[in-house]
Amino acid sequence: MRIHRGSFSRRIEAVALVVPSLLLGALVLIHYYVLEPMLAGGLSHLAMFAVGAGGVLVFSFLIFDRLSELQLRERQQAEALDRRGRQLQALNLAGLTLSAELDTASVLQKIVDLAREVARARYAALAIFNENGEVVQFLTAGLTQAERERIGPLPRGRGLLGLLQDEQRPIRIASIADHPGSAGFPAGHPAMRSFLGVPILWRGRSVGNLYMTEKVGAAEFSAEDEEAIATLAAQAAIAIQNARLYEQVGRISVLEERQRIGMDLHDGAMQSLYGVGLLLEDAGEKLPTEQRATRGTIERAVELLNATIAEMRRYVVGLRPIRGAERPLSESLPTLASQMGDQARLAVEVDVDPEAERDLDPEQREAAFYVAADALTNVARHARATQARIRLSHGEGRAMLEVRDDGVGFDPAARASGLGLRNMRERAFVVGGRLEVGSQPGRGTTIRLELPLERRA
Repeated sequence: MRIHRGSFSRRIEAVALVVPSLLLGALVLIHYYVLEPMLAGGLSHLAMFAVGAGGVLVFSFLIFDRLSELQLRERQQAEALDRRGRQLQALNLAGLTLSAELDTASVLQKIVDLAREVARARYAALAIFNENGEVVQFLTAGLTQAERERIGPLPRGRGLLGLLQDEQRPIRIASIADHPGSAGFPAGHPAMRSFLGVPILWRGRSVGNLYMTEKVGAAEFSAEDEEAIATLAAQAAIAIQNARLYEQVGRISVLEERQRIGMDLHDGAMQSLYGVGLLLEDAGEKLPTEQRATRGTIERAVELLNATIAEMRRYVVGLRPIRGAERPLSESLPTLASQMGDQARLAVEVDVDPEAERDLDPEQREAAFYVAADALTNVARHARATQARIRLSHGEGRAMLEVRDDGVGFDPAARASGLGLRNMRERAFVVGGRLEVGSQPGRGTTIRLELPLERRA
């Protein structure tokens, strides 16, 4: 360990050099002017030795005691710096961990676990509030399930917890019981003394509080602990908001998909079934007098029913979750083609370049699979095609996925806002790719996804 020498340490060094010289000079003078005149030669030498030895011992004791004190202080400072370094490392890891998590429940539990680790606390808790400031979630770390059950229901914002929520500023105290705002603990609650509480603020509004109790290895939490937990609280606010926005986007997507399903069913299958009902009503009226005409009507109704059933089957295939994005595209794309082809009576050819597949990272491979799945679903539902082809090829610094069909085609400008195309474009954007749609009425459709490969260089 390297000791940094300050001005005080340099003074100690000067004293260690100068004082022995002065003492030696003083000892010589005392011997010459005092001891020799008073004592015989042998006794004067012995007395000089005793005085010199005593002076050296006293001086050495004082110097070594002071140096030991300085070394202890330096060691304590080094330990504090080491603790601070570990704390900052934990905060950095916390930021990376929270930024990668989008599930709200997982985010909240990770926040309270990280707070306990960063502050080196025996217990930690996280309270989440609703718009009215009521505690709607209370997560803990360091407590067993049995201890949680003994504590009872969620806290109601009394005592220090309520004070922290009202003042929205950190509170750090050595003894909970000695604080005037303390309201005590419920029956079955573990004993707790030291306390550190920090609000979690998002745009000036409190969304929750972090609580730490029982500092490990010390009587109370330090100012460094408070600063570290305040930093974690700022990270937590962003992570909580990101997770909530992600869930909100998911709910919006579900609502949009439900609306699209309702419109498609209304415009397709329901209209067809309504037509079948009219045909059967007409057949019922003709049956007593026009049996031959009635038979033709019933046959047309049966044909229409069969066509509607086939359309519904294709629609369900489009809604069914498709598994296989985690497998190599040389396996998953042929499986996808077989599944979709069988359901839609569609001949699908698959051609995968091994070099192109090797250069894709997992996120790009997943995007390519789902773009192919969305494209084939659109072919099965809308194109009225008999043949389709999926091709993954390799070019200069890029891989290209192409899905082509021989269906009726469409005007891309008129249908650019469709959910399937929007999903494909979003997948391409997320992995840094580009999606192109080429189609003309009566000439089929080509979906082309270009994926850059520079990231794997």
